Amino acid sequence: LITVPLLMIEFYLILRAIGSASGGIFWRLMIGTLVMLVGGYAGEIGYVNVWLGFGIGMAGWAFILYEIFLGEAGKMSAEHAPPSVKSAFSTMRWIVTI
Repeated sequence: LITVPLLMIEFYLILRAIGSASGGIFWRLMIGTLVMLVGGYAGEIGYVNVWLGFGIGMAGWAFILYEIFLGEAGKMSAEHAPPSVKSAFSTMRWIVTI
């Protein structure tokens, strides 16, 4: 349960190390994480319909994927990162995707 928020913090810290990553990146990643985890948990415990919880959780996950592939975080990595950081960022993206 704590691995997803930690991984999102790692994305932000990597970007922060290579430049002035905005606080907006951090908060978008955290909001996506919270939506994903709370939605999934609410569905699991029966607080909401299982499929509704699944849908909410998937929406949070899709938001995270958008941010790290096509959003500000992905663009910053592609434009400003040295090759070693790009490689680490890419590996972390695929961990989140799979």
